Amino acid sequence: MGEKEKTNFSLTGIEDDLIKAAVQETIGREHTEEELELLGLEVAENSPEFAILEQRQKQGLWNYPFDGSEVFSPLDENGDEIIPTDIEILRFVAAKFVKREMNFFEITKLEKPITKFDLQPIVFTLIRSTFPKYELPKEKLKSLMDALTSNPTAEPGLSIPVWNGKTMTEPGNTESLIFDNGQFTINLWQEPSYRKLTPRDNSLGVFEEFLTFIFKNPAEKEVFLDWLSWCLQNETDKPSWAIFLFSEKHGTGKSTLASVVKKLFGEENASEQQGIKPIISRFNKSILHKKLIYAEEVKVAQNSDDGNKLKTLISERQTMAESKGKDIEPVDHRCCFILTTNHKPIWLESGDRRFYIIHVDHEGFAAGGAKYEEFVALVQRVKQTYDRPIDLASLYGALKERKQSAIFDPYSLNVNKVATDIMKEINALSPDIVEEMLEEFLREHGILFVPVRYANKVVEFFAHRNPNASKYSFDRLGWKKKKFAWGGKGPAWAFYDPQSNPEKGRLQTKNFVETIENHLNRTLGPALNEIGFGINFEMMERKAPKTQENDAPF
Repeated sequence: MGEKEKTNFSLTGIEDDLIKAAVQETIGREHTEEELELLGLEVAENSPEFAILEQRQKQGLWNYPFDGSEVFSPLDENGDEIIPTDIEILRFVAAKFVKREMNFFEITKLEKPITKFDLQPIVFTLIRSTFPKYELPKEKLKSLMDALTSNPTAEPGLSIPVWNGKTMTEPGNTESLIFDNGQFTINLWQEPSYRKLTPRDNSLGVFEEFLTFIFKNPAEKEVFLDWLSWCLQNETDKPSWAIFLFSEKHGTGKSTLASVVKKLFGEENASEQQGIKPIISRFNKSILHKKLIYAEEVKVAQNSDDGNKLKTLISERQTMAESKGKDIEPVDHRCCFILTTNHKPIWLESGDRRFYIIHVDHEGFAAGGAKYEEFVALVQRVKQTYDRPIDLASLYGALKERKQSAIFDPYSLNVNKVATDIMKEINALSPDIVEEMLEEFLREHGILFVPVRYANKVVEFFAHRNPNASKYSFDRLGWKKKKFAWGGKGPAWAFYDPQSNPEKGRLQTKNFVETIENHLNRTLGPALNEIGFGINFEMMERKAPKTQENDAPF
């Protein structure tokens, strides 16, 4: 062996060759680069150093410049490290906090006040984690904190601003702090990070394939895409009707669709709720500050006022709302709504124009669907695709470019032209069953006049309801209510069919004239006897004193 060879001689090289030969003998080939990396990680994960790194990762301190640790610094467009100036650090911190009544607040956590004493270590850790190469000794930190908290003459943006206690949502405005007479209002809308990316092309891609699978009717897919694209193109505005996804079966893709829509608007600008109670409750201000409201498992009781409250929020732009511990105040909201349910929403009124209901019904449903495996694979592709910000940006770009159809109106849903099959089905079921039976009962027996004192008994035969319910039932049938006198008695309240023209104790239709008392005795009385409620004859002796029997004017 020559002198040069002796100099270059390495035991390490022999060991490497022996290891490679052993691997070749064992598995019949050499390890790939990926396999070597995995083997290295398996060895490293048992070391104390790896455990510390893993702990810091879980704590969110992965880039904090601990002694002896390597950190990542942000780079500019030329690939050079960005080390901010002192002024840039002031602007960075001042944009993340506000102060009010001797307390400080992080803009994204306004419910948690921070004392001045606690603010200093928070700012220090924030700066060092974000800009690990920026030197921040104690003296410099003190000067920085003085500039941020005790410099009333600093120009806006160089000190922590005074918050006026108000919040707002202004989609499209990337500034979190809006100047208002020396103080600042907080804009809670945040631009989704994917919107800063520029995809190679804009495409609906697998999203359109997914919609085609879950929507039975192509027209329903087009209405949904019109609605979604309009909402994204006009984020400072709001539609006056909501998307309502219904399926009796589970696992039909409603949640997957909603998850993609939430990503498009930005997770931070969306609110997900179970049912509608939190949305219509007293303390709903934080929810109404979101651009997208997604409510799962929507189920409203028949004749409940909850449905009307929800409809008002969907169609109106202003409402009164409050936060806990705060006064009620007007809120100008721009929410758009997506609702889902596994229960057919028969609580909706006939011809309701606040909900576009889509029956999500296909053979890919969970637990028995003929195309279950195909649908599972499609859902997996959707999730994987839109977990990638660049693909989400491509979908967003395609929706931003979309032109809505001629019949699309974001402010008025034309149910006559776009009603789905399930909407038509619900429309046929929507009339109140009790009122339908009441109408049939009155028509079958030829009843045209019912004193109020008997009205509740008639309605209660079909369903037990609030004593005031009868006035709504008769009103929806087109009947009127007024005081009349008959049978020698004083005036009493009664419901009547307008075609009976009651006047001076008589009912007058095109076909006959009859006294009210005869109508009650010969028509209403026998009908009530059939349902187990008898009445006394309304005809009284003319010399008998006039009485007021249970006359309640409600």
